[in-house]
Amino acid sequence: MGLRDLFKPAYRSKDPEVRLKAVEQTDNQNLLAELAMTDNSPRVRKAAVVKVHDQELLVKIALDGCEIDARVAAVERIESQEKLAAIIKARRNYELMGACFARITNRDILNKIANDSEYNRSARRIAIENFADESYLDDVRQSPRSGSEPKSPREIAALMKKYGGEKLARTLGKFKGSRNAILALGQITKCGGEPAVIAVEYLAATLSYSNPDIVRCVEEQLSSIDHPALIARLISLMEKPELHDRIKAVLKKIDHPDARQVFEKEDE
Repeated sequence: MGLRDLFKPAYRSKDPEVRLKAVEQTDNQNLLAELAMTDNSPRVRKAAVVKVHDQELLVKIALDGCEIDARVAAVERIESQEKLAAIIKARRNYELMGACFARITNRDILNKIANDSEYNRSARRIAIENFADESYLDDVRQSPRSGSEPKSPREIAALMKKYGGEKLARTLGKFKGSRNAILALGQITKCGGEPAVIAVEYLAATLSYSNPDIVRCVEEQLSSIDHPALIARLISLMEKPELHDRIKAVLKKIDHPDARQVFEKEDE
């Protein structure tokens, strides 16, 4: 190690493990944003963006980050739907656009995007589709109970009858950044059949989100499933590297022999 290396900040180290530790030890928002935007290690970028709370810096990462993983992770932490709409207008990356739309549930904003020629055609088309899909979420949100308590299986069954179970599940699955949608998908898993399988697939996919509150909500919904077919589908999704550890953690919470069997096989 040269003399210059002794005085080099840890976040400038060539070793990604050293930089990762530097991220863990700092709350400097500007530094974290810089690392999220420019570091060549996916682990460092993800660790950095998760610690960024400044909304303007998150927008900057989403717009100008060097890699799409950090940009999408930043979008998942942006609270303002107006800012998300602005990102869609400014950048035409399809994956980034999809992440933004997954968090836009305000029908006025969707209507504005759909009718604004400054947005690209793909964005306007998605806005039109999502504007229509929001009618389903409106029904899901309306509840005789107070707070954000999820609807009962009976209420969800009525919605499934009204719209069709598979269509409702797929529509809700578009809004993985919405807690209301996640709670509704959780109830669909209790109704059985193909809609329940679709709901499990969408919930599992959301485990890769960087927003810890959303991930915890998804984990709660998945850990309550007890039907063998749904557990089998969840286990099959462990083949995806980005979901393996997350699903494994969920399976540990499921009190069912099919879930326990995964760990028994590992011990053999």
